[in-house]
Amino acid sequence: MKTGSKARIVVNATPAKLKSGDWGAKVQGTVTVGDIVTITTKAGKTWQARIARVIWTGDGISICATESMDRPAYRARFGVDYCGYRCHVRGHRCTAYNPCHDCE
Repeated sequence: MKTGSKARIVVNATPAKLKSGDWGAKVQGTVTVGDIVTITTKAGKTWQARIARVIWTGDGISICATESMDRPAYRARFGVDYCGYRCHVRGHRCTAYNPCHDCE
């Protein structure tokens, strides 16, 4: 998210399995990267996530890749931060020795 931009908070989101195999969110309405959604399961569990990438929008629904807001960045033994998520540019899981596009 760019510094100075204001993230919107969107409530109507449910978990969604993405084609990559990762979990994301199905959001009622249109969202942009950096928006914060509250995801609610059928069982009633809720958590907040940040929109990392909007994969598809149409018919009043957005399918998005998300980043957890509860999980801090991992720290390698050399003190390098990495997110541990699948890279949206290169496709590999981010590690301290093979960082994703955003963590480099």
